[in-house]
Amino acid sequence: MFFKKELKESRNTIITLQNSKSQQFDYGEIYRQIRTNIEFSNISNKVKAVNITSSRPGEGKTTTSVNLAVVYATIYDKVLLIDCDFRKPQIHKYFKISNSEGLSNLLLDYTKTGVFSHDYFKHIKHSSFKERLTVLPTGEKVPNPSELLSSQVFKDFLEKQKEEFDFIIIDCPPIGAVSDAIPIGNVTDGTVFICSSLLTPRKEAKNAIQVLKKNHCNLLGCVLTQMDTDRNGHYGYYYYY
Repeated sequence: MFFKKELKESRNTIITLQNSKSQQFDYGEIYRQIRTNIEFSNISNKVKAVNITSSRPGEGKTTTSVNLAVVYATIYDKVLLIDCDFRKPQIHKYFKISNSEGLSNLLLDYTKTGVFSHDYFKHIKHSSFKERLTVLPTGEKVPNPSELLSSQVFKDFLEKQKEEFDFIIIDCPPIGAVSDAIPIGNVTDGTVFICSSLLTPRKEAKNAIQVLKKNHCNLLGCVLTQMDTDRNGHYGYYYYY
């Protein structure tokens, strides 16, 4: 199933919160259909937490993570968006919030107190949300993000949040650059892979998908972005599940 949109938005813009009447395409509907595909990707086991990754930077994984979180927040009371891309965090820029404290601080505090503090969660309110969207930025830089994300503490943290939130979306680093997406994919219900028709060589995409499957990540589907849709050089997104 393919969906197309013309890419007009500026960098770090949450397109699903823009006025749809001024847009050529209904961006909200495109992301809502992706949301529906995710929810029906595994009928026997409910999908409640997904991670988003790609093979290289610039393919649209963070844009997809942010806009999916927004459309989930229109139907669920409690949605959590986590930035796990410690090497290049971007989510805080979309919501114009601080990244000085976040996930790394929360996990460090837990090792001292045994409690997962909600003090680092940022609550985003908007008229389109059913209740509110919660965002957890990366926080302070850590010397070895892979070790942190592979830890039992992170696994326990995610399991705890799955009890408290209706849906969780995690923005991961590109799989072709580092291995951080693997341990995250092993503790979520599924992985969504982002692939750019402009930037991603076919072999590189194939290798990244093989790495995910080899490491037992449940690949829910792929989102193909940045297709050349006309001769004037406008680019669009094609979403495929």
